[in-house]
Amino acid sequence: MRTAIICTGLLLAGCGRSTPQADMPARTWRYYVANPGEIEPMQKICREWAGSNAPSDTQPAVVTTNCRAAAFAKSQITAKPKD
Repeated sequence: MRTAIICTGLLLAGCGRSTPQADMPARTWRYYVANPGEIEPMQKICREWAGSNAPSDTQPAVVTTNCRAAAFAKSQITAKPKD
């Protein structure tokens, strides 16, 4: 019975899933335009954060900043006219 109570408590606390990566340098959209190979790995981290159980207000600022910068850079790269 005790085991069931402990397991239920752990499930409710969200201990089964760790928070996604957040230890990264802050990047600007210019960085991602100059390094387009970095956009998809960053967007993967963004999707992990979006799909996590962590409240949105606990998402580190560096993740929010980098997600926005990568998305904007990707839009700028795709919006460039073809010569």
